[in-house]
Order: sequence, then structure tokens, then C-alpha cells
Amino acid sequence: MARLRPFRGYRYNMEKVGDLRPVVSPPYDVIPDELRRELHRRHPHNVIRLILGEDRTGDDAVENRYLRARRYFQEWEETGILLRESAPAFYVYEQQYPWKRGERRVRTGLIGAVGLEEYDARIVFPHERTMPAPKADRLRLMQALPVNLEQIFCFYPGPSGSITDVLRSATRTDPLCDFGDEAGVRHRLWLLQQSDAIDRLITAFRDRPLFIADGHHRYETALTFQEEMRRADATGDPEKAYNFVMMTLVSIEDGGLTTLPTHRLIRADWRAGSEILRLLEPHFSREERVIGHRGGGLQKCLDEMEERGHRGHVFGLYTGGETFTLLTLKDPGVVERLTGGGEPRGAHMLDVVVLQDLIFQRLLQLKDPEMIRFTQDEEVAVREVQHGRAAAAFFLKPIPVTQIAATVSTGQRLPPKSTYFYPKLLSGLVFFKVDPRESLDVSTQSL
Repeated sequence: MARLRPFRGYRYNMEKVGDLRPVVSPPYDVIPDELRRELHRRHPHNVIRLILGEDRTGDDAVENRYLRARRYFQEWEETGILLRESAPAFYVYEQQYPWKRGERRVRTGLIGAVGLEEYDARIVFPHERTMPAPKADRLRLMQALPVNLEQIFCFYPGPSGSITDVLRSATRTDPLCDFGDEAGVRHRLWLLQQSDAIDRLITAFRDRPLFIADGHHRYETALTFQEEMRRADATGDPEKAYNFVMMTLVSIEDGGLTTLPTHRLIRADWRAGSEILRLLEPHFSREERVIGHRGGGLQKCLDEMEERGHRGHVFGLYTGGETFTLLTLKDPGVVERLTGGGEPRGAHMLDVVVLQDLIFQRLLQLKDPEMIRFTQDEEVAVREVQHGRAAAAFFLKPIPVTQIAATVSTGQRLPPKSTYFYPKLLSGLVFFKVDPRESLDVSTQSL
């Protein structure tokens, strides 16, 4: 199903930059303004200049951050800051990261070029809806600089033994880079150019669907750019580079494939917490837990939520003080009856859908998206309520990746900010130039 191809990637020249830490960054869509400014200061060749350049006074159609990104890339290529592989390659990307109670997890992915497919083909599956503004922004950047600057993160189902064997073999060699970041995540990257390994990987992915974890806006932007290129290219060659997009592919069986819940904060100028409980009472049972003024018992409450969530829809609610409320949906069928949700999904419906469609939209009448903020940090959520910056915090459990795959395979999309895959893929490790003159046909490439 999926068309996987090696490509001649661009990478930072270690002899020029010395260390990758000062030149890489998180993905563009999780960079707050303060970090954006810091990354610009950190190093003159930081990838931020390509993915999220500074806006300047006087910018217009002939001078703007998109065109500056193109000039930076061209200059870095000409001066040897960026070097291109001599032959097509895949890359193996490993992230080791700290987890609960001193545990460390390891996630291993394969970076390659994957054929672009419309969602209707049921080869690449989205799980979230996109917004027009980010896609317009990414399209302007790609039109100015036709390079995949960041990887789209996907996971794939099915037995992964043959793929894992190839990746493990690659990781027994010396990595191209090995460094840690501020969050304690260790990043390692290997080059994979052996023709037999490349052939095995291409074959192994032919019968696999792919599920987008992060990068929906960039994927849909690549589809739009592909259509523009097709209109200008009379060859109709399906192996042209613009028919592909750079992805990092991780097995659904990978023990390091971690999802975090994204909790919801209701804006401070909304109703009091007692009013929220009154509105939810007809459909939810309540149990109170004491977390203490400083929230010392919060983790115990979250663990109980996760444990009990296997038996139904359970949410956490904090409205201030020392009390944490566990809310359990009495009748899952009420969601379809009250919201007109189509085919009954009952207990198989995801918690985030129940929260959005039943609690926020129907019961609390939170129609304005600006009324809700998001955070992955539970302690931050509690502090926001305690300091009066939020009226209430709703807590969710993480969604297992198998449940995400099962849900989106039916054509459903999840509400915005439903998932947070941790850790994020770094930007700046490798770039894929979408050159309309180049073909990724493996029968003609020198592997």
C-alpha cells in the first residue's frame, strides 16, 4: 500500500557546525514565541531560520521570511554548511527519553520518502482535522523553498519483525550523531544505504497503512504542492520527488510509542465550578478525592482515572481548593441521543469525543473555541485554576495508539488537540529536497 523510497538527504556538515544541539529545534508548531527568539539567537545556522523565520518590519511580497528561508538554504548549501548524501539512503532515528519512576523508554523510527496519497485511498489515515491558516503558511514556505524541512510522524500496524531486524542491524554501527537535549532526550541517527536492506524495507511497507501522528497540516500542504507540480509537469512520472513526502515511521508495537493526554482549561470568566457540577450531574456520577492545597495527591488521582478508564468513560475535574472530582459517564448511549452522533459507538467512543461533544458542546454550551485552552502538564492545569486564570480543568487519560488506529480506520476524525505524541521529532536532522527534475525510482537510482 505505502510507497517507500530512499532519498539523497541534506544534513548539517558536522565539520562546519561542530555540534548539532545548537542548530536543531522542535517542530515549528510547538515553538512558543520566546523559544523562537531564543533559537534565532542560539546559532546563525539554526533550522529555525528555515522553518519559522522572523517577521520583519516592511516585509512584503518581494521580501519576507519565506524568501529569506530560501536564501538561507541556498547559502548554506553553497558554503558547505549543508551537505547532500552521495547516494540515496534511509535513516534510522532513535530517541531515548526519561519516563515515570526512573524508567527510560526508547522509540525507533525509519526516515524515508513516502508516496503522497489522498485520504480516500485509505493508505494514509489522518486522525485530526486541520485549519486553513497553518496550511496556507506552510504552502507559502514550500513554494519559496521546495524542501521537506521537517519529518511527518506516522505509525504503522502489523507484525514489524522484518523491519525491526533491519533497523537493529543499522544501529549496531556508529551513528551519524548522538546528543542529548534540554528535556533529557537522547537523539541518535544512523545512515542506511545497503541495497539489500533498502529492498527489504520497500517490500515490507507495501502492504501497510500509515497513521499520521504529527504533521497533518504539512501532509495536506504537500498534497496541494504536489497538485501544483503535476499541473506544471507534462511527464506524469509518479516517481518524481514532488510525489513524495519525508516521514518518520514507527511501529505500533514499538514500546517507546508514547501518547500523552492533552487536558482542557475553561477560561476564567466562565461560570463557577459548582455550576459545572450541577450541569453534569444528570449524566455523570461523582466521587471526590483530596489532593491537598499543593496538589500532592494529583498523580494518585490520575493513576486511578487511568486504571478505572478501562471500564468506562472517566474524567477528572478540578475547580479549586483541595478536592479533585472523578466523573464517570452513567450511560454511554446518551452521547448519540443528545448530540446526534450518527452510528452508535457506545463504550467504544473515545473519551476526548465524549468531552468535546457531550460535556463542552451540549451540557456546558461552550460553543466558542476561545473558551478552552490546552496543556499536557497536569500541575500547570491545577495552578491555573488555583491562581484564578482558569475556571476549571478537565483531565483526560492518554489514548492508546491501537484505539486511535481503530477509530480513524472507520473514517472518524478526533477533536483538535486529542493526542500528543512524546517526545517530538527534532527538526534539522535531515532535509528532503523536492526537486521536480529528480526521480526516486529505485530501478534508476544508484543505491
